[in-house]
Amino acid sequence: MNEQELAKQIVQHLDRDLDRIKQGSLYQLQSARLAALEHYREVPRQSFALAWAGDIAFRITHSPHFNLRNLVAAGMLVIGMVGVTYWQVVIKSYDIAEIDANLLSGELPISAYLDSGFEAWLKRSSQ
Repeated sequence: MNEQELAKQIVQHLDRDLDRIKQGSLYQLQSARLAALEHYREVPRQSFALAWAGDIAFRITHSPHFNLRNLVAAGMLVIGMVGVTYWQVVIKSYDIAEIDANLLSGELPISAYLDSGFEAWLKRSSQ
């Protein structure tokens, strides 16, 4: 038996004696049902699951502070951070390639070969 069949049987069972209930009692039952549904919608559900990203996305999109302006600002921030990171990686690799090319072609000044920090590092690492 699947969920739909079970739900149909429950509805049939509940509707069977519906004609015997007084109109005032029906109204009270209906108002209690609506109040319970409203309370159910307002109560935050806590669940311990691995799918927490969907809950965060739901809370963000249903927040009163969620609007197009904030979405564009967050998108620009992410694009800016990706751009700066990419730029730093590209510039660093270009600098390393330029130093290697100058080193191989002999166009580096003599001070580049006389790095005192490198010698100090060699002395410390050998001890």
